[in-house]
Amino acid sequence: MINLNEKLKDIAPRLECWWNHGDQDTPCILIQVLKDNHDKIPDADNLVDFWTDVNFVIERQVKLIDNTNYYGQAVPFHFVDFGASAMPIALGAELEYVSKDTIWAHPKFNSLEEITDLVLDEENPSYKIILETTKQSIAHAHNHHMVSVYPLNGITDILAGLYGTENLLMDLIAKPQQVKSVMDYYKRLWINEFNHIQSLMKNHQNRGGIGWAGIWAPGTTFPIQEDFTYMISPQMYREFCLPHVRDIIDSMDYSLYHLDGIGAIGHLDALLEIDNLNAIQWVPGAGKERLDQWYGLIKRILQAGKSVQVFAQPDEVEGLVDAVGPKGLLITVLNAAHRQAEKLINRYL
Repeated sequence: MINLNEKLKDIAPRLECWWNHGDQDTPCILIQVLKDNHDKIPDADNLVDFWTDVNFVIERQVKLIDNTNYYGQAVPFHFVDFGASAMPIALGAELEYVSKDTIWAHPKFNSLEEITDLVLDEENPSYKIILETTKQSIAHAHNHHMVSVYPLNGITDILAGLYGTENLLMDLIAKPQQVKSVMDYYKRLWINEFNHIQSLMKNHQNRGGIGWAGIWAPGTTFPIQEDFTYMISPQMYREFCLPHVRDIIDSMDYSLYHLDGIGAIGHLDALLEIDNLNAIQWVPGAGKERLDQWYGLIKRILQAGKSVQVFAQPDEVEGLVDAVGPKGLLITVLNAAHRQAEKLINRYL
């Protein structure tokens, strides 16, 4: 079992440098590999139990952490996962347990007017599970693992999850001022909830923070996203989303923007103009994952003074580092065997 405090002493300087886009001779490397002779990991056949039995969720997560090797700058952490659309679900959207990897949110409301002032209610069964899971994970976390805030989603993603993507797209044109007002409300709710969960985090007394991306930070952090904006123009992004993205960035110490898919590239110029944005996570999307086609885009982000996180297969790492250089680069390596992980860590100490 990893001693988290000792691990942080080793990795903190390099990650602090990465967050601040300082000089790096080698990239930061994050790799997690389940131990070869690991203990049995708790499982549940019933999907409702798998997602909602808090005691089971904590037991499973602790067992996974204790049976994983963490290489490079990776640290043990628990992402309090309740599906990618957890915030709309916590606010009342219908949920569907799809698999052990996915919960879907289905819009419950029909109009913008119906969602103008929804609140996070601890009587909502899903929100209650999220909070209890967070609290129990924190209770086990001291010197053992970091805990990430559950998926708060982007502001447009929350609205779309509550009353439908097509409805929101139409209202951006038909009711622009009303949409802006509702987005401002949910931006403030987002920041309040982020601060609420951060206040709970103080109880584990671990140094720093972490988001679902798994990157330790010296302070509060969270991956910011607006996946809905794949469907809108750069001009509309600047008008509707950019003010809220800026405010959310300002609500935390270290910010990472989740740039998801080639349709989001049009918003990159706007993001690079945000002085307080520390880093961008580039996720190309299905069928576009190989990184050698994105060297130019990664260089563009790095040259603008922002650090970058990417996901890579073990065989992609060397070519990527050679092409874009180590400064500002953090690579989360997927599907690595122990031998490959050790080779990469020795290469990029």
